[in-house]
Amino acid sequence: MKKTLLLALALIAAGCADPTPRNLDELSRQGPQYLDPETLEPYSGPAYRMSEDDPTQIVLRANLRDGRFHGDFEDFAPEAVEGGLGLYQTGTYRDGQREGRYEVFYPSGVLRGHGIYENDELNGPYESHYENGQLWEKSTYVAGEPDGPFESYHENGQLEQRGSANMGQKCGEWIEDGETVTFDPCPPGLADGN
Repeated sequence: MKKTLLLALALIAAGCADPTPRNLDELSRQGPQYLDPETLEPYSGPAYRMSEDDPTQIVLRANLRDGRFHGDFEDFAPEAVEGGLGLYQTGTYRDGQREGRYEVFYPSGVLRGHGIYENDELNGPYESHYENGQLWEKSTYVAGEPDGPFESYHENGQLEQRGSANMGQKCGEWIEDGETVTFDPCPPGLADGN
């Protein structure tokens, strides 16, 4: 009786254990989906990727659901951020698309920037800082394009640029390094449009 109970508890414990993380490079790919190479079924569970330069260094931690990124991730070598620069980022995926808040950090751990993704595109307020904490850029994105007020600063805090953008294009009056530059007018109703 005791052996049966112990065996049942061991099986329950094994079934409740978190799955072992899988190396993304060892999974098969079919389009955007990662598949278990033995079963060819979409993989669900924790995953990671190792550095090409240092096989002892993890450069990505993520979760997959039905073969697609889903849930929180940590990317220690983001390709999308100026060739990496030693920066790392955290955020969330939903069904293979970036979704929700994300943050980018300097190697020192200081926050470099943060924004919001919606349907895999920047959407909403975005703000970035120099490593000394000084504001670098403050803007708003719509469907991945700057849209609305924009301002950027030099590392010493001096204004570099200020103006408005419409669907990624500068519009109205801008201040660029102390000079006023005029672009086509902004459409009526654009936040802070000229």
